[in-house]
Formats: sequence, structure tokens, C-alpha cells
Amino acid sequence: MRTSKTSSLMPLKSKKHIIAQCVSMAVLCLSTCHTVSAQENKEDNTFEVIEVTAQKRVQNVMQVPITVGIVSSALLERSNSIMLGDIDKFIPGFDFGDGSVTQAGVSIRGISSPNISVGGDPSSATFYDDVYMPRAAQNVLFSDIERIEVLKGPQGTLFGRNAAMGVVNIIPKKPTEDSEGFVKLSLGTDSLKRAEAMVNVALSDAVFIRANLLTNSQDGFVKNIAEPEWNNNSKIHDLGALDHQAARISLLWDVAPSSEFQLSVELDDLNQAPPMAVGISEFALNGGSDPFADRVENDVRNGLESRDMYAVTAKFLHEFDDYWSMKFVTSYRDWETVNREDEDGTGQISRYLDTSNNEDSSIFYTELQVNYVSDKVSAVAGFSYSKEDVSQQTELNLTADTIARLTTGELNNTIRGGVAQQLAAAIGGDSDEAAAAVFGPGVTFEAAVDSTFAASGFPLDHLWNADEWAGALNALGFAEPILQALGMVGGTLNGEIVQQTGDLTYDLVSEQLGVPEIFGPSHSGQFWQENIFNTGDFTNWGIFADLDYAFTAKWHLIAGLRYSKDSKDFSWFIPATTFAETRPGVSNQLFSQADISASDSWSKVTGRLVSNYQIDKNQMVFASYSTGYKSGGFDSLSPIDQSAGQSAFAPEDSSNFEVGYKAVLGERVITNISYYQTELDNFQVAVESKQPGSSTAVPTIINENRQIAGFEIDMRWMASDSLTLGMVTEIRNTDIDAPSFYDSSGILLPEQSRSLDASTNYTLTLDWAPNFDLAVVNVHLDYVFVENTNAQRIDIQAFELAIPDYLKDLKKLNARFSVATHDETMEAALWARNLFDERYVESIGNISTNTIGTPFARINRGREVGVEFKYSF
Repeated sequence: MRTSKTSSLMPLKSKKHIIAQCVSMAVLCLSTCHTVSAQENKEDNTFEVIEVTAQKRVQNVMQVPITVGIVSSALLERSNSIMLGDIDKFIPGFDFGDGSVTQAGVSIRGISSPNISVGGDPSSATFYDDVYMPRAAQNVLFSDIERIEVLKGPQGTLFGRNAAMGVVNIIPKKPTEDSEGFVKLSLGTDSLKRAEAMVNVALSDAVFIRANLLTNSQDGFVKNIAEPEWNNNSKIHDLGALDHQAARISLLWDVAPSSEFQLSVELDDLNQAPPMAVGISEFALNGGSDPFADRVENDVRNGLESRDMYAVTAKFLHEFDDYWSMKFVTSYRDWETVNREDEDGTGQISRYLDTSNNEDSSIFYTELQVNYVSDKVSAVAGFSYSKEDVSQQTELNLTADTIARLTTGELNNTIRGGVAQQLAAAIGGDSDEAAAAVFGPGVTFEAAVDSTFAASGFPLDHLWNADEWAGALNALGFAEPILQALGMVGGTLNGEIVQQTGDLTYDLVSEQLGVPEIFGPSHSGQFWQENIFNTGDFTNWGIFADLDYAFTAKWHLIAGLRYSKDSKDFSWFIPATTFAETRPGVSNQLFSQADISASDSWSKVTGRLVSNYQIDKNQMVFASYSTGYKSGGFDSLSPIDQSAGQSAFAPEDSSNFEVGYKAVLGERVITNISYYQTELDNFQVAVESKQPGSSTAVPTIINENRQIAGFEIDMRWMASDSLTLGMVTEIRNTDIDAPSFYDSSGILLPEQSRSLDASTNYTLTLDWAPNFDLAVVNVHLDYVFVENTNAQRIDIQAFELAIPDYLKDLKKLNARFSVATHDETMEAALWARNLFDERYVESIGNISTNTIGTPFARINRGREVGVEFKYSF
């Protein structure tokens, strides 16, 4: 399933035979994918393919010359899917990282986007109900959804901002003239409680209302036994606990036979456990030996992930005549989020570290499009405008105990450096030869330094260990003046004296050295907080036109252009640590104080040229060339001084060549096959980086250039009147040119070029609907396989390679069995996820690994089973 590690962008001519073979093999496979989202017409046992709006026009999905994956409302129900992370398995080349609802990320064809910076944007745009969704807002509950369309390749011409790699288009159901509704309840593993309801009523012949509600809660699956004093008045969440609600009410008014107006209001409330942090260090519970243990000790203060969001959207559609029509959309969305998470995975007060991203932002979005349709021409043109106001607080929280540990490390390094200098002076140099001449054959200089260092009682583990601190003061010559100050001339400084004098010895050394970060244990349990306050004012506008011209009944040519303009004003305010109020003079350990602002703007013309040929009514081939654009931006964690020549990170530019084949074969098989070559310049990548002089690693943005080539195959086969089989898979190769950067250990990695194979991955599906007189029975199965490629990460650490469950291929079987009355008013179902109870380490957090030695992991929930009941009216 893998491509060669030679250049992924070989000329298309040299791959023609590969394309032909893949097409032939795919047709012979006679297995298809649900992402082609067809609905069965049981009267004539053929497929009735649904219509989509991928080109801002209503079209048959099999006649749209774009590689588009679609998940229908029926598949959402059959697979118990309520968020984007539940459906990515059904669409080749699409992945959704859902470790955090408010910081989730879309990945299309291997390109995901950093979510740490409110100053940046995703590489793939997400739209909900025709409206652009920013980072923290894009992961919404699927309540009463018509379908989800995933458009792959640059889509900037029609969808505008940040569609350099593709678009996720979520389309909710709109009010209709029918009076209908349903209530649904699901109960399952870990006290899962999921309730959904919808009602659609006609207030008159021209006014209709549709309202829906979805609530989803579930207990955590790892018990958190931490009981720190600072959480006495706040909830301590078990890991993996969920609590999310969403509601929407929409009014549709048929103003006239040719006009309609729709007004929608959405509410979203999230209040659940923070992102997972299972300690896998020696300092975690039980030594972190088992990432799947049933208990952890996370002492994060007020740990929480929350989002309070609302939106109002208005649409007006009008048909001027048989040729001309228009659509106007305007929307306002506002959200507040908190994402406070444990970053050490332990309950040790001297290794405490947490972070939080707190956002209060809003976006105004509007778009006008005008459509023209005739026998030969289908065209759309218009403009879009958005204004986003951003406000974010990034917190770094440590205890004074942790700061004292970091200070201990700095003292150890300083003292060891002094030992090395003294030793070099004593033996006549710092070479291994000089050390061997004095200490014996084979002794290196570094070994001699370590031995001398250890003989003096170093390194210290923690300043507040009284015996270690007393030994250090004696070795460094501080003991005598301290004893004199205590009136104990001629005595010996020991741990007992240090304990009895409290902070005194620390304060004396701090004053003499001029290092206020040396302080005593009376500060234990106090918090040291550093903050970055960001504000942003972002505007985007664009004008676009796209024309589909039919040269013949079978051959069409499409051409489109968009001009986009982005402007960003951004600011950073980094005050002194809050601990400075307690101990004046201390300085920030991670975020250097700053109060600075910057602004920049970018513009781009992007376009597409597409040719498609309808072989017959059931087969089409197409070829396209398209370009995409994502604006530059600012790293919220790294202030820039434009007066000193520093600049924002560069915008992303993408270009994509693609050929595809779509067919409904023998009224039994739906086939979608595509081959693409993509070039992506200045790809904005987030890496964990420890800069010189910094005490810990932080997410940092670098720019890479990437070249991607791949095949995508999705198919669906109606094997019999009652049985449908499906399959999706992809083959992808990526060549990367990466700049030099400091990794999470502070090591400067040089510029490098490398080639990555996509993991071998596929999803197999089965839907069986046998014909019974007593009831309607449906069986759904999907099996997911994804080869693990974590070992290919450029910044992977040696200890990560030693964790087998982090390198394990993903294999999951999911199932649902339902029985319904023939009029479908009542339905009961049994369902299971991860039926074979496969467990995985999904990711590893390294922010604290090289400072306080506390990596942590995110793991998956095991087997889930449940029941579901639905009543429709």
C-alpha cells in the first residue's frame, strides 16, 4: 500500500500505467465507500445519488468534478457519530484530531494546522450552514445534520479564506412544511447518557420552524485520585469525562414563490474534563509503568475544558427568473473557552505544571453570491467579508516548589561549570588527555568533572532538602558567614539548623548572590503564574467568479478566480509573574516580559481550471489544476518587534493537479478514484521547541515546504438487494524540506529533507437490511485499520520509541444492530464501539519532559457498548 520513497512528484506520464491499473483494480474490487453517501432506492434496487453544494451550486455528487467525500444523515445515525472525529474514518485522506474540542484540528491529505495560536488560521476551512468557523468553534455536535461534505484540494476560489488544502462543509437540516419530530435516547458504557430531540412544525402555509437539541455526557474512564488542597472547592474530573450540549432553532419564511428567508440561532455549552494527561514518568502514580492503569493522580488546579458559544445566522434566497438567482448570508458568532490542563501527569507538588488557553472571541461573516444557469453556462460570482475580534490569555502555572526545582537545576549547572573550570586549571587543561594523565588511563575530562562534582555532594535534587542544602552551602563556602550571622561561630551547618531557621539561609544566599529566585520552603504550595495576553483584529474580504461552460453535452470546462485580502493587527502583553507580588525581583522563567504590537496584510489571486467529460450517464472523468492560499499570521507565544526587522510568519501557498474518475457501474457499484499532486509552500507547523535560555519547551511555529502525491479510492457495492459493502483507502507520499529549529530538548536540529509514506489505512463497511415481515432490521459494521507512523516524526524522543503502545497499529471494529417498525415510528438498537477492546497511546505530551522529567500520554477509551431508543412522530 505504500508508494516508493523516490520523488513523489514524478511526471504524470510515467504514472499513467499506475492510474490505469488502480482504476481497473478498483472496479474489479466491487466494494464501495459510504463517503460517496448514496441512498438506496429499494423499489428498483439501484443507487439514488444525493445532491451536494460543493461548487456553490446544487449538483449530483457523481457529476461534480471535485474529489468530495460525503457522510449522510443516515450514516451518522448508523455509526453513532456526533462529531467530526467520529466520521473521518469514512473519508480517505481526512483526519480530525479531537483530543480537545476547543483545540481540535482538521487534517486533509496529511496537512493539519497548528491550533496553539489565535494569530494563525487552519490550512483547511470549516463551514457550518454556509458560514466560516474559526479554530475554537469548528468542532460542533452533529445535531439534526443533513450531511457533511469534505472537499479535498485547494478550494479558495469558491470558499475563500484558509481553504489551501480543502474544506469541511457541515450542512444542517432546514425547516420544511412537514410536521414531524423525534426523540432519541442512548445509554452506554461509563454511564453514557445521550439524548436528542427534534421538532418541525408549520406555523402557516409560508412559515416553518425547526428546533433540535443534543446533549451528551459520559463519565471518565480513568479515576483521578488526586486531592490537592487548592481543589477543595472545585470539581476534580476523572480522565475522559464528557459533558456537551447543543441546541438550534431555525425559522424559514417563504416570502414569495421565488424568495425565502431563514433565521437560525445556535447555542453550544461545553463543560467537561480537561484534555487527558496520564503520567508515564517515574514520578507518576505507580511509577507510570502502565499507561492503561485504572487510576491516575492529576493535581491540576481547576482543570476544565469549557466553551460557551452562541451564533445567529440569517439567509435570504431569491430567484429573479429561470436564469438568475442569488443568496445572501450573514452571521455573528461569539464564544468563550477555557482549556486548563495538567502538563506533568503527577501528583507531586514539586513537579507541578499546568497551562490554560482562555479565549473570548467573535466573528462577523457575510457573503453574497449570484448564480446564472442556462443550457450552456452555469456561473456563480460574489463577495465575502469577515471580521474577527480575538482575545486570548495563555497561562503557565507552576508551584513555588516547581520553581525551586528549576532553580536547583540551574544551580547544579552553574556549580558543575565552576568545578570544571577549577579542575581544568588544576590539571592543565580540559582535554581527555590531561584528565587521563592525572587520573589514569581511560578517564575522560567529563568523567573527572562528574566524579569531583559528586564527591562534593552534587547534584542537588531540590533546594528545600535541608540536608542537601546544608551540604551545598558547606561545599561552596557559604556555611561560615551564615553561622556567624546566626551567632554560631565555630559550629557546623547541617540540615537540622537549616530546618530550624526556615527561610533564613535561603534569603542570605539569595541576597549575597543577587538571585531572588532562591527562596525558602515557606512558599510551598503558592502559585507562580506567567501570562501572555493577546488581542487581534482580523479582516478578510474577497471577490470571486466561477464559470462552467458546456462545449458539448458531455464536455465541460470550468474556470474560476478569487482575489483575497487579509489584514491582521495583533498584540502581546506579557507582565511579570504573579509571584513577584510575593517576592519582588523574581523574573519570568518562560515568557519574557513584553508589551508590543504588530500588523501585516497579505493578498492573493487564486483560481482553478477544470475539464470534465461525461463518458455516459453513469461515468465521468475530470482533470483540474487549482491554487489555494492561507494568510500569514502571528505566533501568540512569540512576540515580534517589527521595528527590529522581525516579521509575521509567511502565508501558505498551495497548488494541486488532480485527475479523477466517478462512476455508477451496473447500477450496483459507485466508484470514486482520484490521483493528485500537491505543492505546499511555507506550511505552518507547530513543534515543541526549547529556545536557548528558556527553562522549558513551548509550541512554536516553523515553516516547511511539502510536496505530496497520492491516490484515493472510495467505493460502494450493492452485493444484493439487502447487502451493501464499502471500502475506502489511500496511498500517499510526502517530501518535506524543513528548516533548522530547536527541539524539545533544546538541541538545534539542522535543515533537512525527508520523505514520508502515509500509513497504510482503510475502512471496510457492511450494511445488511434483510427483508422481514415483522420489522425493519439493519446491521452496520465498520472496521478501521491505520498503520502507525509515529516513528517517522522528526522530533520523536528515544523514550517514546520505547513505548510499544505508542507505535501500535490502530484496529477498531464498530457495530450497530437496530430493529424498527415498518412505519419507522419506533426503533431500538444495540451498538458497540471498539468491540475488541483495543487500547492505544494516542499521543505523548513533552512540554515538561526535559525540565522536570514528566512526560504524559493521551489514551483511548476501551470497548463501549450501549442501547438506543428512538420514537418518531
